[in-house]
Amino acid sequence: MFNMGMTEMLIIGAIALVVVGPKKLPDIARAVGRGLKEFKKASNEFKHTISQELDANTGSETKDLAKMAQDIKKNIPGKKNIEDYLETAADVLESAEKDIKDSTKK
Repeated sequence: MFNMGMTEMLIIGAIALVVVGPKKLPDIARAVGRGLKEFKKASNEFKHTISQELDANTGSETKDLAKMAQDIKKNIPGKKNIEDYLETAADVLESAEKDIKDSTKK
């Protein structure tokens, strides 16, 4: 959990034995164990809550994005329509160019 080896744990235990004394060491060890248990429990509850929230939001957002994609597909004109539009625009521009040239020649 804390990425400690057996040697480090023995050193910490020996220091705790010297500092606290042999009579109070079991009580302190129990208190530390309970504290770690509560911390782990709270951590797991937090992870579970966040996971549920993300799952709930992801589902609705995915549906919204899929609906938006369908709407975009429906509203975009097809390739043929775009080609026709561009061809018409080119004809209008050519006609305007011809009219301008004719009017400047006179």
